[in-house]
Amino acid sequence: MQIHMKAITLPALALMSFILAACGPGVDLPQGTSKGYTSARLTQRDPNQPAITNPGERSIHGMIQNSLRKQFSAKGLAYGAGDAGLVVAYLVIYQEPGMTTCYEDYFGYGRPADAILNRAHERGVIESKRPDYFRRAGIVIDLIDSKTNKLVYRNFAAGDVVRGASDSSRATRIDAAVARALAGFFR
Repeated sequence: MQIHMKAITLPALALMSFILAACGPGVDLPQGTSKGYTSARLTQRDPNQPAITNPGERSIHGMIQNSLRKQFSAKGLAYGAGDAGLVVAYLVIYQEPGMTTCYEDYFGYGRPADAILNRAHERGVIESKRPDYFRRAGIVIDLIDSKTNKLVYRNFAAGDVVRGASDSSRATRIDAAVARALAGFFR
């Protein structure tokens, strides 16, 4: 399955804000900042888990990870070293009428992926007022202090899926979504 994120529209942003803000107990939304941090790295994926073989999924993860590296580097934080001050985790959510799924390969362990997924499904599918068929994708980005394992920051970006987008167009939209999700952290 290929996931393509389009630039956020105000209705999609309002919907995802409602989805995550209404998460209630079990889904925190801390809004810490980059102050005091000089480095970040991607969460370590379980080496015993099967490799991601779907070319579309591999491509999307690559685009997200390239964007994360670019965003942190552009803000003056070193990215990629094992002893980094922040651990970056992300969850990709995909919705259609009647179903919501997620790709949590890079969300880490002991994280509330199920709670986020359940709330997103309830708010974005069950309670949706959209009369037409839709495909929507979103990314939730968590930043965790590597010394304390405390969640410092969580935010998201979402939008409607665009089928048949070129790789460059898809990468541009993913980069914009990652930038929006991280904007509050870099304030």
